[in-house]
Amino acid sequence: MSSSQNGLTHLEHITLYHRPSCGYCRRVYRALEDLQLSINDINLGSDYDARVELYKHGGKSQVPAIRIELGNGKTQWMYESLDIIDYLRTQLER
Repeated sequence: MSSSQNGLTHLEHITLYHRPSCGYCRRVYRALEDLQLSINDINLGSDYDARVELYKHGGKSQVPAIRIELGNGKTQWMYESLDIIDYLRTQLER
């Protein structure tokens, strides 16, 4: 589920949905840097289909949001920057 690149641990099962102008999204990116993690990311400012996917499957159009592939065919969505950061920290403990 994770790999290493450029000294960062890449969490392949997590995708961040963000907008460049979102301060809470920048908070998540700062935490990723501090934790030396990288995740997949999708810019909703330039990807209309991703906005539709976020709302359709996650139930909200709010960012930041992460999509977590659980490995059992299920997907979990998480919102709120501090909740996301707490979750990312738990991934380091694995």
